[in-house]
Amino acid sequence: MKGWKLTKPLKLKLTDIDGGACEQSNLSKVKITKALLTFSDLLRYTGEISTDNVVLGSYGIGIVSQIDTNLFGLEKGLHVYVEPYRPCLECFNCKNDEEDKCSDIYTAGEDYDGFLSDFVEVDSSKLFILPDSVSDTEALFINHISLAIAIIEKLDIQKGEYVAVVGGNNFGNILSQLLIYHQAVPILVDNDPENIRIAQDSGIYYTLGPDEVWNKEVSNITGGRMAKHVVYISDSDIPVSKAFALASFNAGVVFTGTVTNTSAISFTQAVKKQLCIHCVNGAFGNTAASINLIANKAIDVSKLKINTASYQDVPDVLKNMKDEYDSNEKFYETIIDQI
Repeated sequence: MKGWKLTKPLKLKLTDIDGGACEQSNLSKVKITKALLTFSDLLRYTGEISTDNVVLGSYGIGIVSQIDTNLFGLEKGLHVYVEPYRPCLECFNCKNDEEDKCSDIYTAGEDYDGFLSDFVEVDSSKLFILPDSVSDTEALFINHISLAIAIIEKLDIQKGEYVAVVGGNNFGNILSQLLIYHQAVPILVDNDPENIRIAQDSGIYYTLGPDEVWNKEVSNITGGRMAKHVVYISDSDIPVSKAFALASFNAGVVFTGTVTNTSAISFTQAVKKQLCIHCVNGAFGNTAASINLIANKAIDVSKLKINTASYQDVPDVLKNMKDEYDSNEKFYETIIDQI
């Protein structure tokens, strides 16, 4: 098997790789057909997130080419999504049969080889059969939906409640769509006019851009109550103080997104408002529910900003990503076609 391995910052090499899971039983071999490069892949490429000698590619889909035993309804030729997480099997929760609560979960493209490879070998339980109604593009955003589910469950968001979503990237868009599906009321805010336009095209009614006074507008929308829940997406580079300003007294605030070494955060407003702060960055366990939501057309990814590229162009793609982000702080998730 071969894959694009990050040997050091800014250096990729197409090299032979092992299966990475040969010690496990019930293995399946999957021919990766498409992978998704995300913001975390870019930060690993540049060295802002430390990653040691690993194949990049956060999420992947493919075709089952070989199975160890006929488990989980798998057959050769099936179209599958590969779960990008593995429990550590060493922490207290894992050793007590609560792998979904693993405190040191391993992530593809960071802790073990990701999906910029021709094949992967994985535990068969980590493969999810994709129905014909789920497109390749939709399948590559399953983890985004899974994370959105985790956030909604963490905050226990109810019908009719206002939720300020701070950050209008693809994830913020998908989260807002899922909030609408649950009959909550998202208010998406972002400094990028393009993100605001895409959100509006995606059917998100309340959107606030760079030319608006967010706390004033949120107050008007909520009748002065402000948002009962706030989701702050770190990829947005919006000051955390903006998120705290949109929250009502005793509101729940979730921090999510790609984590790097950032500047210090002032919690003055959070303490004054007695906010309940949570950190949610794991989507483990929600894959089946996410596939069902896509199949039922609860999420529309057709308006999202997504680039496409071929497998042989991966080094140029990441270099261009870096140049684009360095010059104007724009980032576009990119689907890599590997057939």
